[in-house]
Amino acid sequence: MTDSPSSQSAPDTATSRTSPRGEARRRRQREVAREHFLQNGYAATSINEIAREAGGSLTTLYRNFGNKEGLFLAVMQQEAQSVWSVMDHEVNEARRVDEALEHFGMAMLTLALEPQLIRLFRGLAFESGRNPQLGKLFLDNGPKLTRQRLAGYLSRQVAEGHLPGSGLGQEPLAAANLLTGMLLNPLHVDALLGSFPEPADPESLRPHVRRCVRVFIAGFGA
Repeated sequence: MTDSPSSQSAPDTATSRTSPRGEARRRRQREVAREHFLQNGYAATSINEIAREAGGSLTTLYRNFGNKEGLFLAVMQQEAQSVWSVMDHEVNEARRVDEALEHFGMAMLTLALEPQLIRLFRGLAFESGRNPQLGKLFLDNGPKLTRQRLAGYLSRQVAEGHLPGSGLGQEPLAAANLLTGMLLNPLHVDALLGSFPEPADPESLRPHVRRCVRVFIAGFGA
């Protein structure tokens, strides 16, 4: 039995959301898929095994997500949302820009340096060489989505007068790329290459995050 029957290529999300039970099943399938992708990597993950563990039929899983790539897409979108929910909370709490960005940076780094996610990144780097579409799928619905939403936040702060409108204030996406790059490097590269020790306490990341945010804000309007 194959993992991706050709007759199923696109998810029918409306079908899965006709009832609370159907939505609960969809969430369960996505949660199980997340564990399998993180533990086994993309290539070694079996959609048949996910369906068996999540309960329900394989047909239902295909109807909800389309195929293996569609299921992976749903997981990546959820991961990106889990990071951004921190920023949404900070904005709703009317935090200062530096406080909101610090909380965002902590959430992003904690997720990016998660050992299982690091293993997934390594596998994706290999798989993307043979399947560039898979790499694009991950980038568009993970890192790029996060940077785009960060750019939107920065643009709003400029419009509201909380950040200067000169310099990076005129290029919010470039600003978002710069901040995320500062936060991730060199920690993420070190982790990918196995030379970054797993922090016993995520708070050990805070001094790095705080420095990045301070430098970023100080030079924002330059």
